[in-house]
Amino acid sequence: MTRRKSDRSATEIISHEAAGRIPVRRKAAGRIDPETRAELRIADALSVGAHPDIPPVSRIGFDAALDALALNSKLAIASDINCYVDWCLAEKRTAFPAEAETIVRYIEERDRQKAKPSTIARRIGSIATAHSMLELDTDAVHSRMVKNRLKAIRKKRGAKVRQAQAIRFGDALSADSSPVTIGALLELCSETLTGLRDAAMLSAGYNAGLRVSELCAIQVEDIESAEEGTGSLFIPESKTDQERNGAYAWLSADTMRRIRRWLDAASIAEGTVFRRVHVTRKKGKAAEGGHDAGSIPIQQGMAVYTAGTEPLTRQGVNGIYRRIIKEAWAAGLVDVPGGDIAAYIRTISTHSLRVGLTQDLIAEGQDGVAIAQALRWSSPSTAQRYGAQLRVRSGAVANTFKGVWK
Repeated sequence: MTRRKSDRSATEIISHEAAGRIPVRRKAAGRIDPETRAELRIADALSVGAHPDIPPVSRIGFDAALDALALNSKLAIASDINCYVDWCLAEKRTAFPAEAETIVRYIEERDRQKAKPSTIARRIGSIATAHSMLELDTDAVHSRMVKNRLKAIRKKRGAKVRQAQAIRFGDALSADSSPVTIGALLELCSETLTGLRDAAMLSAGYNAGLRVSELCAIQVEDIESAEEGTGSLFIPESKTDQERNGAYAWLSADTMRRIRRWLDAASIAEGTVFRRVHVTRKKGKAAEGGHDAGSIPIQQGMAVYTAGTEPLTRQGVNGIYRRIIKEAWAAGLVDVPGGDIAAYIRTISTHSLRVGLTQDLIAEGQDGVAIAQALRWSSPSTAQRYGAQLRVRSGAVANTFKGVWK
């Protein structure tokens, strides 16, 4: 059995694979958006990995299952089940429906490849979702054998999740801060179109504690000004709000000023706020007759900045954060531990601003419930995990001895 490539030039919106068992979504020829591409990858992996004898799958049910998933979930499931199906093909095992032993062998292979326990658990969850989409029993995926193997891996390697390095507000809020601060990064941002965008994005991302998906999705219409110069941001959906009830986040007066400067400079009146900026550099011309007093002046080179129509992506935002930090370090605005900027940048992610805001709120005495509500979490447990190291410094032992035990 070989992998079947998706026919991306098809003009039908819905079609079926040859055996007519699994519905496959199609899109007209042209550029395919990330969500449709993920759906194609999911359908392709399911059709390749499914046993020939499984019953036909309801197209209505299949479409409903896909539509119920958020974009990030589709991207993760597409990656997970493609990895799993490729392994099953190489091992000559049936992917769907899977036997418990097949899942255990796959877990062991992922463990040998040094996959994190959390990543392995996510992949098993995606395999269970795939079984449900194919209307297959998930008992094998959730069997005691599979659970015991996952438990053994966590016991052997530990289940601690690596946390993104925090980017906190800075000394103006708390003397206990991170090596890289919002203040330092904003100071680095230039007055070019790119600099104005980066400053507005950093300020809004920290101020509202935005996930990268929320940041990239901001529309001009989502931002409202208040009389005192502050504003509010409407967030129509998020990771913990798939039913699109929506939520609001507060924006400071400084953040509102930065957003307005970016929108005015980029001539953006509607649609996506944070977009790609295209830079075209033109070379200068040398003076005629050299640099003598009577020569024609040199024509200086120049850079032309143009705001595009495409929104920033997760990868784009991550690259911007890392670039700004590297430039701030080169300019002497930040001093990373050990002076190893390359190692430090690897710990930065699109979540760093959100982690930083959480730690600042904890340091200022806000409780987990208030933080969870402000940052749109379903429970305070994540905030408590982000603030675990901070809480050590204000715990019973620290409070008792920090004044007397030098």
